[in-house]
Amino acid sequence: MTPHLLITVIFPFVFGVMALFFFVIGLRGIVSKKPFVISARWLFIVVLLGFSPAMFQFAWFPKPSGGPAILVAIRWLIPVMFIVIIIFLYFTLRGYTAFAVTDTSFREGLLASLEKLNLPHEETLATIKLPTIGADLQVAVQSWIGTGQLKAKQREFSTVLRDIVKGMNEYYQSGVVTKVNLTCCIFYVVIGVLLGVFGGVFFFAFGTTN
Repeated sequence: MTPHLLITVIFPFVFGVMALFFFVIGLRGIVSKKPFVISARWLFIVVLLGFSPAMFQFAWFPKPSGGPAILVAIRWLIPVMFIVIIIFLYFTLRGYTAFAVTDTSFREGLLASLEKLNLPHEETLATIKLPTIGADLQVAVQSWIGTGQLKAKQREFSTVLRDIVKGMNEYYQSGVVTKVNLTCCIFYVVIGVLLGVFGGVFFFAFGTTN
């Protein structure tokens, strides 16, 4: 792969896809003015896209044989670093992420879903225990920016967690929640626009040069 192809094709494509993701997520909250919950794996995919240009650039480093020792070390350290970061993010970006929520709306949506599924619960700090099935839900809410995370500590309850999130989205779509925090959604739209502009600069400015 040539540097020209990377700059004029790969960069615009990556920035375009990332821009679309951020713009759609942000616009969804702003237009609907309702909280919603999505899989955190979408965020993981976007992060992978963000790393992909650097992985392509890695191919341009000098080959290990016959090169300075520092370049040989860099050539081996870069892919190892990326692999470790990707593995870390894979385990970190698990579960589901809520947008446009407040402390109150996130809790109300979660409890309403548990009640609908007939799942008794016990609330502790940052954890909701479901004693009837032996599951522990890990909860974190950043009310100042309007986001929240919901994970199942035990991986075998991924199906239960998906049903809980479905119930939360149904609760939010019903229009019961009147107070939302759109801070994160606004930032997502801004980031989407900037990424789109950035991708356009690479495509139109560098694509016309030989």
